[in-house]
Amino acid sequence: MINFEICDRGEAEYEGSRFFGDPVVPEKWADKEPWPEDDIFMCQINLADLDGYDVEGLLPAEGYLYFFADLTDGIEIHPILSTQEPDTIYEDCNMGFEEDISDDIFTDWVIRFGKGKGSILERVDDRIVLLEFDPRHTQMDFLKDIGGKVRVTVPESEIKAGVIAGAVTEVI
Repeated sequence: MINFEICDRGEAEYEGSRFFGDPVVPEKWADKEPWPEDDIFMCQINLADLDGYDVEGLLPAEGYLYFFADLTDGIEIHPILSTQEPDTIYEDCNMGFEEDISDDIFTDWVIRFGKGKGSILERVDDRIVLLEFDPRHTQMDFLKDIGGKVRVTVPESEIKAGVIAGAVTEVI
C-alpha cells in the first residue's frame, strides 16, 4: 500500500500527481476524449512519482493513471492507465462543469506520496485499490457530503495485464 496526502492548493506542476486543474494528456485525447462525456477530470498520478513505492511493480514505471468522475447519480470513477507520453495541457477538460461542482475544479491540489490517509495499490481480496481517499479529511470541498471514503478497485489480474476495464467505485 502506498499512502498519500492531498495538499498545497494551486502549486502543482503540470506533469505532477494531483487532483483537478488541467490534466496533461496525450495530444490525441484533446481531439477525442477516451472517457465518458459526462465525466469530469478528477485526478492524475504520474507513475514516475511512485518510484521506490511500488515495490511489487504492479504499475508501469512510466506513464499516468488518470481518474475521471461521473457525478450524475452518486459517484462513479473511470480510471485510465496510459503509457503514452503526455504532451498536451488540456485546459478545456472540465469546461461546462463549473456550475455543477461545488469545488474549484480548475485549481490544482498536489498529491504527495509516502504519508497521509489516502492510499493506492492496496490489496483487498482479489482486487487492487487504485485510489482511496476520504474527502472529509482533505481541504477540498469536493465530495465532502458523500458520507465515507471513496475507493476505486480493479481485479488484480487486470492490473497485471495493464488493463483496468473492470474498475468498481465504492463509498465505504
